[in-house]
Amino acid sequence: MLPLNEYLKLPLKERLVKLDKAEEERAEELHKKIVTIDLHSHILPDEDFIVPRIKNSGVTGFVEAIAGIHENFQQSMNELGYLMQRAIKHPDFMVAFRADDFRRAKKEKKIAIMFQLEPQTFGKDLENVEVAYGLGIRMALLTFNTRTYAGDGCGERTNEGLSYFGINLVEQMNKIGMLIDLSHVGVQTTLDTIQVSKDPVIANHVGARALNPQCKRLKTDEELMALAEKKGIAGVSAIPNQLSNKSVQSIDDLLNHIDYIVDLIGNDKCAIGLDNVFEDQVEYHRQAAKSIFFLERTGQTLNAPYMRGIESPEEWPNIIRGLVSRGYSDQEIEKIVAGNAMHLMKRVIG
Repeated sequence: MLPLNEYLKLPLKERLVKLDKAEEERAEELHKKIVTIDLHSHILPDEDFIVPRIKNSGVTGFVEAIAGIHENFQQSMNELGYLMQRAIKHPDFMVAFRADDFRRAKKEKKIAIMFQLEPQTFGKDLENVEVAYGLGIRMALLTFNTRTYAGDGCGERTNEGLSYFGINLVEQMNKIGMLIDLSHVGVQTTLDTIQVSKDPVIANHVGARALNPQCKRLKTDEELMALAEKKGIAGVSAIPNQLSNKSVQSIDDLLNHIDYIVDLIGNDKCAIGLDNVFEDQVEYHRQAAKSIFFLERTGQTLNAPYMRGIESPEEWPNIIRGLVSRGYSDQEIEKIVAGNAMHLMKRVIG
């Protein structure tokens, strides 16, 4: 396996899944024709030199996370304002507030950006849900690995469910039409939320824990089946050392999780939320682990330096190519890469 700096020097075409001529033509046509959505991203740049790499991905739209390890609502809204104005002013981007905006972006050849909160920073004030919605947030996590006022995260020492405040928060998000994301949420809090919510919910950047049992960031079969029974969806991530603990990881690991989830809960309950970046994500996790210890608590070990074939959003075409290589039909691929996500958005957000 090449070192990351050497791998990134390879031309993009050399990082793509190998297909025969007919498969190649089919994959390229599909990627040009259909809407594609990455349900969890960190792609909005401070510098315009990153924009060509975003455009190389060919992705129609991204759900951009307002990130930061904090419980400060004002700080999150400040970050939202900064990223919102970049999306509004940049000629290649447009802001998405509902499902149909992704189709409009495809038609207008722009990149749609929808915003979500990560971590959930509503604090103890339910009115912040309405404020965040008014400022453009359409999705929010309930916890971020550890405990919040709403309930336990997946990296907490306990596995308690929703608090009374958490129940009220779920009801408020339902009322306002904001999607609930359960990606970093503990097992019991996940199951409680699915039961309490009147709307379907989402886990937008996860995977199947059955394939990497030590990683608590991944969802158990029980959680995935409960999610599906409520007509929710699971987005598969491409975070190094989350889907696998092998020393060599690649697009095949992502495809393995898609296969598993599709076999378990159906083709119409699977989506994509890569949560990868254009920088060295493993080094970021290594530095973060020194201060907040979330890797140890969630069961991740930094065994692989990167994920070959899906190291950054630029390699997004490999998802469609990989699904073609594994025998998925055009209709099945269209659902996984956007159709299921837009159906859920249409139902909850509008």
